[in-house]
Amino acid sequence: MENISKTYRAAVYLRLSREDGDVAGSSRQSSNSIANQKELVMDFLKSHPEIVVVSTYSDDGFSGVNFERPEFQRMLSDIREDKIDCVIVKDLSRFGRNYIESGRYIEKIFPMLGIRFIAITDGYDSINEDIGSDMVIPFKNLINDAYCRDISIKIRSHMDVKRRNGEYIGAFAAYGYRKDEDNRNHLVIDEYAADVVRDIFTMKMCGMSQQTIANRLNEWGILSPLQYKKTIGVSLESSFQKSVRPKWSYNAVLRILKNEVYTGTVTQGKCTTPNYKIKKRVYKNESDWIRVENMHEPIISKSDFEIVQDLLLRDTRVSPGLAELFPLSGLVYCGDCGEPMVRKTVPSGDKRYVYYICSGNKKDKTKCSMHSISEKRLTDGVLGVVKTCIGRIIDLSDALEIIYASPKMKPDVKKYEARIQKLRDEVESCNIRKKNLYEDFKDGILSNEEYSMLRDQYRGQIAEIEKNIGSLEIERDSILSNSSRRQEWVEKIRTYGGTDSLDRELISFLIERIEVFDNDSIQVTYRFQKAIEEMERIVELYCEKTKEAV
Repeated sequence: MENISKTYRAAVYLRLSREDGDVAGSSRQSSNSIANQKELVMDFLKSHPEIVVVSTYSDDGFSGVNFERPEFQRMLSDIREDKIDCVIVKDLSRFGRNYIESGRYIEKIFPMLGIRFIAITDGYDSINEDIGSDMVIPFKNLINDAYCRDISIKIRSHMDVKRRNGEYIGAFAAYGYRKDEDNRNHLVIDEYAADVVRDIFTMKMCGMSQQTIANRLNEWGILSPLQYKKTIGVSLESSFQKSVRPKWSYNAVLRILKNEVYTGTVTQGKCTTPNYKIKKRVYKNESDWIRVENMHEPIISKSDFEIVQDLLLRDTRVSPGLAELFPLSGLVYCGDCGEPMVRKTVPSGDKRYVYYICSGNKKDKTKCSMHSISEKRLTDGVLGVVKTCIGRIIDLSDALEIIYASPKMKPDVKKYEARIQKLRDEVESCNIRKKNLYEDFKDGILSNEEYSMLRDQYRGQIAEIEKNIGSLEIERDSILSNSSRRQEWVEKIRTYGGTDSLDRELISFLIERIEVFDNDSIQVTYRFQKAIEEMERIVELYCEKTKEAV
């Protein structure tokens, strides 16, 4: 009677979640809407004049799994300040879906603070000393928790299937792309932003640092990714934003340069959460990421992307007062000890002499000699071998064009197929003989030593034949795909034909490593070394074939 006669200062708590499946169906969405929850509570209070509503707290779009909800925390603050002594919810699932936390509040914290708790549709009122209801509440909380767990498992499984199928499930498309209107899990190119991305990669290949690229974009008045997305109607807030109108920065450029999405590859599953109750992000190892190639149109070719990743790994710092790297920066190594060679400027009167000096001697004087090479001698030497290489690639490409255009010199693919099939028949025959060996061993015809020796012989024969099959298949596939003809990198090399100077873009694209030896000799390793050797092999193969025909 004392409880009933008391006037309670009530808080009406409302919650609607889009994360845990509460609005999965239209009927459920209607019954659980914020407005309907409030209407049901107000209708309930008509028959409870002892309860006066002090404040209403509404968490719209928050999961019931954790209690770090803004309005729920505001309600707790008011409870601590003794503004409220009664909490009313539509049902227990609106209060929360975490079995442990819900029970802690209902059974410990609220009673300790003298808070009356009412869950209307579950028929629970804490002032009623009903043992039956006290036993039912934990079970209902457990069911609500299990429901949320089940929904979480289904969503995780569904998302994982989408990732493995290469469907893009990110909330927002990467800068340079937008979501396809017909398929929200597919990316299409945003031409304006894509041009900016191409410029960023080109500037990096030309030797600019990330900060210099950012400064250049800001000078041109190019909107930062966040600002650009807002101008096209994308509502996006980012933790990277530092000002009202954010500009391009070192990190913004670096994120674009390292993003594999620009090659047409969808990379997802980089981080996860331990479970449906803990929302802290845990980052996975790169080997566990889900990568699916060729899922959308690329903005950057894979070869250019790989070159840029290589440049990012090198020590290519820009000298003070300069905007671009030196053409050979980060590519010159000592041929004797393998250490990088450092560019040094030596003033002499009115003149300045520039050298590349081995850094190995500085670390360990016994490791290498203190040899150096002048920048002019190195540059002239590299330019000479680069011009020779470009001419060789163009000649090989032209020769291959003639080879593949000539009807008399069409590759005899059937010949390769016949040879491969012959070898496969031999493998099958060896396997049968090896199987018969075991039968002879069981029948006592062969001793254990004889069986082991013959078995090992057959295994060796099979391994050798399979190796030969692999070589022939490579030959056949190379011819079938015309892999050495009209490759993208060859066409780009053609644009450098007749060059008389070294620029950073050419060097970055063509050269992987430059080694300088103690006798000032230079050895250049090209990025497309294997492809060049393959072109040479095919040309030589058909030259020999032509000689045999003659």
